[in-house]
Amino acid sequence: MVHCKQCGSQKTWKDGVRNTDFGDIQRYICRDCGFRFSESDSAKSFNMTSGKGSSCQIGADPFAHGQVINLAAIEPLKEGPAGATENSLDAKGKIVQFSFWQSRQGFSNATIEGRVKLLKRMMRLGANFSNEDSIKEIIATQKWSVSRKVNAVDAYDSLLKMQGKTWTPPIYKRVRKLPFIPTESEIDQLIAGTSKRISTYLQLLKETGMRCGEASQLKWTDLDFESRAVRVTPEKGSNPRILPLSNKLIEMLNALKKDAVTVFGVSSELMRRNFSKQRKPLASKLKNPRIQQITFHTFRHWKATMEYYKTRDILHVKQILGHKSLDNTMKYTQLIGFKDDEFSARVAHSEDEACQLVETGFDFVCDFNGNKLFRKRK
Repeated sequence: MVHCKQCGSQKTWKDGVRNTDFGDIQRYICRDCGFRFSESDSAKSFNMTSGKGSSCQIGADPFAHGQVINLAAIEPLKEGPAGATENSLDAKGKIVQFSFWQSRQGFSNATIEGRVKLLKRMMRLGANFSNEDSIKEIIATQKWSVSRKVNAVDAYDSLLKMQGKTWTPPIYKRVRKLPFIPTESEIDQLIAGTSKRISTYLQLLKETGMRCGEASQLKWTDLDFESRAVRVTPEKGSNPRILPLSNKLIEMLNALKKDAVTVFGVSSELMRRNFSKQRKPLASKLKNPRIQQITFHTFRHWKATMEYYKTRDILHVKQILGHKSLDNTMKYTQLIGFKDDEFSARVAHSEDEACQLVETGFDFVCDFNGNKLFRKRK
């Protein structure tokens, strides 16, 4: 049994083999603390003359005239922008350990994935996690948006908290902007032009206004096909809620494979990457660059805006979004200045047609010559 060299845990996994000039060395990772280490960290040794164990360190060079070379000491180093160096394996180990730590602290998967992604990006840019000046220079020199820089500062700040350290972070302030709201036709074009799984995911976001993390962690047991409703497990301190589903979405969900506990079977990050790959050629095909601006969170903004427009009830919107504070919901009252005379009208000749119109957001107006008139704001 191999014990972790940092915390002593026996919960260790093999983590690949390092190829060296002196043979292969097994690498390990601790499932408790995320620390990575190798067999060279233990008391292994090698005798070049007898081929048996001796008191010399592993990695003795027969041409080094008796000198002993420690493989850990000759690990390739990265030069940070501020002139400091850091072992790349140490940086990767810190990121893995950080991921485990965040999970134990109760952070959402979306938060963990976002922070880890930013730290990996900074590591590839040559950042030294042991040198705060290196981190500051990396963030300052990137052509990132202010929001992304704020997130990078937050990610490194959390990494230091895990280690019990502090720093003097650079000051970046988000510029609050009103979110982009596409038309419903643009959203429907995007849903129709993507793969079966992604189009179902997007239809769910459109009808419910869920966060993408909430949709990604949705389980089959959260769906009530008989009453056409979904039970939302909240993220980011929101309120739990039960939301209705249309017949169209129920049919799309039933068409998916049920070979996993979760409905979509992949993380929100993987779903986002696949969505981005399909969105770009669709925007080019339709000659509409606005489609490129539509993200998963855009669907939440669109849903909130439409619900407020239809009901003028901000408390109703707050309940759908799961907000605990009304302040977070109030921004949707100022997004778009709608004109009251912009309506789409439909006529229902049967009960089935009337039900379909109601499910797609149309409101009943009146009966006329035996038919039912409906309308919906554009």
